[in-house]
Amino acid sequence: MPDVRRLSIAAKLLVWSGSLIVVFLAVTAYLIGQVRSDAKEAERIVKVNHDLDSSIQRMLERLVSVQDNIRRYKLLGNEDAVKFIVEDLTRFGEILEKTLTRHPRYKTEWQVLSEDFEITLDPVPGTGANLAPDATVLEWTDILEQSQLDNQADLELALTRQYEAGERASRIGLYGLALCLAIGLGGGLALAWSLNRSLTEIRRGIRELGTGSTPKDVRVLSGDELGELALAFNAMAHRLRREEAMRADFVAMLSHEIRTPLTSIRESVDLIGSGVFGEVNERQREFLSIAEKETVRLSGLLSRLMTVSRMESQSLELAVEKVDCNELASSALERIAPAAEAKGIRLESRLPEPSPVCLCDKGHIQQVLLNLLGNGVKFSPEGGAVSVSVSREPKRTVFSVTDSGPGIPEEERERVFLKYYREPGVRESVDGAGLGLAIVKRIVDAHGGKITLTGGPNGGSVFRFTLPDPEDKP
Repeated sequence: MPDVRRLSIAAKLLVWSGSLIVVFLAVTAYLIGQVRSDAKEAERIVKVNHDLDSSIQRMLERLVSVQDNIRRYKLLGNEDAVKFIVEDLTRFGEILEKTLTRHPRYKTEWQVLSEDFEITLDPVPGTGANLAPDATVLEWTDILEQSQLDNQADLELALTRQYEAGERASRIGLYGLALCLAIGLGGGLALAWSLNRSLTEIRRGIRELGTGSTPKDVRVLSGDELGELALAFNAMAHRLRREEAMRADFVAMLSHEIRTPLTSIRESVDLIGSGVFGEVNERQREFLSIAEKETVRLSGLLSRLMTVSRMESQSLELAVEKVDCNELASSALERIAPAAEAKGIRLESRLPEPSPVCLCDKGHIQQVLLNLLGNGVKFSPEGGAVSVSVSREPKRTVFSVTDSGPGIPEEERERVFLKYYREPGVRESVDGAGLGLAIVKRIVDAHGGKITLTGGPNGGSVFRFTLPDPEDKP
């Protein structure tokens, strides 16, 4: 058997689950990294931009208070204003010092704020001049306001970057989720479809093999273990077909080779029994009768073997016509009556009026009924009963044959229609080759019908088979 394995089932599952895990971990790692980056950026905004903006705002408030107190002193000469100016400037210096400690990069930019300064408090002529802002304080205010504007611009840029990073992380998260779903669902469905397709082929082959028909090759649809199983099944089917062909050839050869000497034996027994070669006593006639019965039985066995062989080679030809169903059942009962009478079996019939009409090959269906009735007589005990009934169902006619034998266990019922199969409970006690029911099933199947086996209400077996109505094609 060639080695066709390309990717095992375990490898397929590993690739599928591995891809899912890789995508999930990659997206998760990116999102975690983005969250950490956003956290650091938020921390920087709070510790730098927000703290700096708050400090500048407080220093500007002090400078505004200084300007107001300078105007108040120049206009009103209020000595308390000088005190407030000193306090505001002192507080301004403390805030400036702490701010530069936390943000040393502003030491150069704010160097002017740390140098010595001069503020003029003497009033000057003219109200407008006294209301004008102090030049030093105004310069400091301009520096701080520019720093505040720069800080706000930096803050807006940082917030914009965070927003864009959040949007990008959201998109990547959604794409990752969609990809995980695609790999999870799509890969799972594809893997399930691939496995189920191969399993369906193998199940089909096994079901056909279980029906007793000639096994056919199944398609090899994958290169994994199921593909190897399909190849092994095909190799087995090939061997079975070859053995079946050899057996069919052997049966044909055996039937041909035995039929001629068997015919000679039967003719010789008939001639001896008829007294052509001299008088025959009772003892001799008894043994000649036994020999004649055995030759008839052997001839019947050869006929059944040939029938099965013809059916398997698809050479069974049906002469389909409209047939009276009640007449079929009555004729079969008449032909089986001698065998039933010899064993003390009571024959019964339940035939509807008017008689249904079915579409079938009369000779072959007659053989089906005879095989079923013959089995019923064979397996029913002395004094038992065998019955045949005909009933109508939508688009078909149903024939039923019921016996009073030991019945067939439920687990064995599907096998009784296989060639050469005999129920274990009767193999040793009842004669037969296990071909009758195989012939019955093939004939019914050829008509487009179906045969089933169930247990009788009081024991025994019930065989039911269907035939199509005349307007339906088999």
